[in-house]
Amino acid sequence: MIETSKNHTISKIVAKSLLRLFVLLLALASVPILSNKGTQSNLDAKHVAFPNEMAVVAPALLFIIFVVLLIVMLKNKYLRVDINWQFSLCTIFLLIYLILLYSRIYPLIA
Repeated sequence: MIETSKNHTISKIVAKSLLRLFVLLLALASVPILSNKGTQSNLDAKHVAFPNEMAVVAPALLFIIFVVLLIVMLKNKYLRVDINWQFSLCTIFLLIYLILLYSRIYPLIA
């Protein structure tokens, strides 16, 4: 039996659980939009304005980094500890951003 370090096991568990939490958050965010037919007319009347270009570039870059780390991590099957921890950190920041974004959007469509 191959022995793995405790850090490897912990990073693997954290990365898997954060990935599942991210997918769950995305699924929960789409439920109100898909279930309510009147939401489409509410969304058509709303306009989004960003104060500067970094308000769009930073989250997009964070999501691109998330996808790249996800592909690398799944390709290596959670074997590289450093990639697991980088993915976990990126996912935590992305989850915080999405929670803040959803907290601003839901009052508009409700």
